[in-house]
Amino acid sequence: MSAPRRKLQLTPRTALWLLADVAGMLLFAAGAMFLVQGSALFVHWPGSVLEAGVMIAAGGLLMLVAAANLLRATLLQDDAGSRDKEAER
Repeated sequence: MSAPRRKLQLTPRTALWLLADVAGMLLFAAGAMFLVQGSALFVHWPGSVLEAGVMIAAGGLLMLVAAANLLRATLLQDDAGSRDKEAER
């Protein structure tokens, strides 16, 4: 029988990393849309291939950093929860 799973708590720090992840997705999508279709997702932005490339790179980097920090927060919460269970025994 496996151990019961804990529900992860949404902290303000985790919520900010989730918002950063969404912002990264929007940047990435806007840059990719301009390169594929030639139309801007936002009004006149991006306006060139260079801007679209920078948006793709920045969005990808922001998503990577946000995902790493979300994973770190999840593991820290899980580790703290397992220490609490051991203290109860």
